[in-house]
Amino acid sequence: MSAAASDILVSVFARTDVGRHRGGNEDAFLIADLTSGKVGLGPEVTTHSVGERGSLLIVSDGMGGAAAGEVASEIAVTAIRQCLLEIPSNIETPNRLRIATELANEAIWKEAQAKPELTGMGATVTAALVQGATTFIAQVGDSRAYIIRGDRIKQITKDQSYAQALRDSGIFTAEQIANAPQNVILQALGAQPTVDVGLTAVELLRNDYLIVCSDGLSGKIKPDEMRDVVCKSSTNLTSACRRLVDMANERGGEDNITVIVALFDGVGLDAANESTSITGSFKSLSKDHRSQQPIPETMPLSSLPPADESSRTVMMSALSSPRRTPSEPKAEAVAAEAVSPEMIEDAPASIQKPKPVTIVLKPKTREKKNKWLTWMILLLVVLLLVFVAAYFLDIELFDIELFD
Repeated sequence: MSAAASDILVSVFARTDVGRHRGGNEDAFLIADLTSGKVGLGPEVTTHSVGERGSLLIVSDGMGGAAAGEVASEIAVTAIRQCLLEIPSNIETPNRLRIATELANEAIWKEAQAKPELTGMGATVTAALVQGATTFIAQVGDSRAYIIRGDRIKQITKDQSYAQALRDSGIFTAEQIANAPQNVILQALGAQPTVDVGLTAVELLRNDYLIVCSDGLSGKIKPDEMRDVVCKSSTNLTSACRRLVDMANERGGEDNITVIVALFDGVGLDAANESTSITGSFKSLSKDHRSQQPIPETMPLSSLPPADESSRTVMMSALSSPRRTPSEPKAEAVAAEAVSPEMIEDAPASIQKPKPVTIVLKPKTREKKNKWLTWMILLLVVLLLVFVAAYFLDIELFDIELFD
C-alpha cells in the first residue's frame, strides 16, 4: 500500500540501564524524526508522523572496556543519523542505510586508530529506518529487532554470532551449540576497516510493534515473554520498556540493557488479520554475512573462550573461512577473501575497500602431528639428561666393548 507520510503514526519509547554488574553503560540508543530533525524522547518525537525522510530507531552495544565502548556506541548512533541526513535522497533507502552504517564503521575505526587508548573498541548496531509503510533494518553484530503482530512475535534480524553460525552450519548438535560461547560475534562496527551490513525490509501493518534491543535484554527474556509484556501494556510503551528492563535485571542483569518499543498506526497502514503472517511481510535485502563461509568442520570448540566469559570477543578469524570439501587439497591454512559483493557504485570511495584475508590454522590432523612431535622432543631431552648425568657421575650405562 502506498502511504502518505502524514498517514502513518509512530509512537515510541526507550529505556537503557547499566544492569547490576557493570561499572558503566556502554549501550547507546537514538530515536529521531529525520524530517523535522528532532532527536530524543521529547513529545515531538515520542509520537510523530512518519515524514518524508523517515523515522530512525537505533540500538548500539559498545565493547572495548571502560570509556572505549561508550565512545564506539555513541559514534555509531550519531554517525548513522548524520549520514542519513547528508546522503542524497535519490539513492534508494536500503542503500542509504547501508552506506550510513558503513561510514559509521569507518568513523569508529579511524577514531580507534587515532587514539591508542581506544584501540580495540567496537560496537554492534541494529538500526531501523521507517520509510512510509516499510521498515528497513541494518544489522551488524547481535543486537536484535522483533516484530509483534497480534499474538505473534518474530525475530527479524539474524545474529552475526558464533552461536548462530553453529546453528546454520548443520554439523553441530543442539547440546554443542548450547555449550558454545554466546559472547563471540563475527562482526562489530570499528573492528575492521570495512564491514558487511545485513539488511532486512519489513512491511508494516496497523498496530504492529517493533522492538529493538541489545543482548542484555534478548539474552534474558524470551520472545514470547517480550510479546506478553508489550501486549499487556497496550499503548503504554513507557511501562512496557520499564518492565522489560526490570525483568532482565531480576534475572541477573550481568550486562547493560537497552530496549526501544515502537507502535505503528494510522490510515496509511493496512489492517492485519488473523491470517496475516509476519514471515510473509519481510525479506532479506543482502546476502547472509556467512552464507558462503560456513563453519569449518576442523574448528575445535575448545579453542574458543569459555561460555561464561563476561567480556565479548569479536571477529574470530577462524569463523570467516570456508569449510574444506573432500575435493579440495588438504592444507595447513585456508584463506577466505571476505569481500562484500553488495558494494554499489554510488558508495563513497572511502568505504569501497576489500576486506582483509583471514586464515585458519591447525586442522585436527596437524594438531595430532604436533602432539607426537612434542612427545618425541621430550623423550630426546630426557635421554640427553640421563647421558649427561651418567658422564658426570662416572656411571657406565652400557657394558659393550666395541673394540678388543
